[in-house]
Amino acid sequence: MAVFCTACICAELVGQLLGDVRGRQCIKAAAGLYILVALFHALPGIRAGVDGFAPPAAQAASFGTAEETILRQAGQDLAARLEAQIRDQTGLEAELAVALARTEEGVCATGVEVRLPADARASGREAVRDLLCEALAIGPEAIVWTEEEQGG
Repeated sequence: MAVFCTACICAELVGQLLGDVRGRQCIKAAAGLYILVALFHALPGIRAGVDGFAPPAAQAASFGTAEETILRQAGQDLAARLEAQIRDQTGLEAELAVALARTEEGVCATGVEVRLPADARASGREAVRDLLCEALAIGPEAIVWTEEEQGG
């Protein structure tokens, strides 16, 4: 089949270069018929191979709905911006995980998990709390605090 496909392409090139229309049409017609005959002879073998084929069993991965994915990504982007703001204003390297949810009024933060360095002072912690409460329009009860363990 590949030989006749190549012959068909060569016939087209020869026809374009020499302007021979009739010879080109004959070669292309013969090549096309041969390709069809070869496919019809191969179909029973292909069908037998397909009937015995079973795809591997695998469970589909669940990423949630599109809305959940968008909210999760928006929460990560918001957390990154707030981490930079905390770093600029307090000098602390905080790690945030912001949880967002859709409400009747729109999208709002439902909570935030904050990881501060173990050596963070109470004043820095208060500054972070105030910044998060103001930026996310949440109360202090929506903030979950965790501290990094000191390496030893």
